[in-house]
Formats: sequence, structure tokens, C-alpha cells
Amino acid sequence: MNHLIVSAHPSDNSFSNYLASVLTEKYKSIGWEVNLRDLYKTGFNPVLSPADLGMLKSGNTPDDIAIEQKYIRDADLISVIYPLWWAGFPAILKGYIDRVLSNGFAFNYGAGGASGLLTDKKVVIHTTMGNTVEEYEEKGLIQAFRQSQGDEIFKFCGMQILGHYFYPQITLADEAQREHFMQMALSRYSELAVESSVK
Repeated sequence: MNHLIVSAHPSDNSFSNYLASVLTEKYKSIGWEVNLRDLYKTGFNPVLSPADLGMLKSGNTPDDIAIEQKYIRDADLISVIYPLWWAGFPAILKGYIDRVLSNGFAFNYGAGGASGLLTDKKVVIHTTMGNTVEEYEEKGLIQAFRQSQGDEIFKFCGMQILGHYFYPQITLADEAQREHFMQMALSRYSELAVESSVK
């Protein structure tokens, strides 16, 4: 089995990158192929340029986009890990989505509208945040985040979202709290029966 982990946090000491590294080791230890794509460390270019768009529309995929699309194509399970900044994705992850989940690869438009092409992919989403979950729930934003950062992207592309999880006040978390969040994250993969669900 193949697990793609996409991490989008610039700090090596972040919980996001800690979670990405622990998931990498966990799935390697059970014999999966694991590809960790730390977008900052790989130097991913998030800007969809006029040249990129022109090539994609003509059916030619720029090399750096083709590399990332192959990782997605090969994956059975995709974990997406990022901090919530200004109620959205970090720019590098938004650019990854803009450039990599392209028309003709992730979805198609036809007479009946859009259809997702990545129907064999399963996704788990992890969002870290500075505020409490309750603060966002009072504003109706948790459901909005699940919709805009989950369904309207990954489900739109035909993927099955197994779970979307939020980690509150992560910048204030001490080591004990970080470990608590880590165990919560790992237990969720077991609760979802991820290993069996992607076979």
C-alpha cells in the first residue's frame, strides 16, 4: 500500500511536521511505501503562472507538477497536514492545490458538469489552529472549514474524505499536550480502520 503525506508548515518544530514524521515512521513500520512531501523542504513553487496554465490547457504538464501528480496517482491514502492561517490554507498549500489538482488530472468538465477523476483515493485531513474549536464553532466556521478545505477540493476531485480533524491552540501546547494530540491523531487512523479501508 502507498501513503502520501503532504505537509505544509515552514517550522521544523511545528506539530504539523512532527505529525508528518510520526505518520511516516508508523506506516513504513507496517510495510507501506510512504512518500512525505514537505512542501517547504522540497521548495515547491506555489504560483500557477501564465506559462503553466497555457501548458496545462494544451495538454502538456510542467515537470514539477507531473512529479506531484505521480505521487497522488500512486497513493492509496493521502494525509494532508497544515496550519490554519487567516481562516485558510498556507499559500504554499493553496498553490499546490491550484497547480497539482488540475483539470484533466483531478477532475473533468463535461456536459453534465464537473466529475472527479481521483475516485480511488482516500484522504485524512489534519488542521492545526491557534484558537479553540469552540470559538470557531460559535461562528459556524468548523463546518465551513470542512466544506471549503475538504469537500469542495478533495471530494470535488472524487476522493473519499475519511476524516477532517482540528488541533486547537497548538502554539500554546506544551510537550504533554502535543503528545496527547499525537496519540489522538494516531488513534483516529485505527478508528477509521484505514489499513483495511484502502485495500
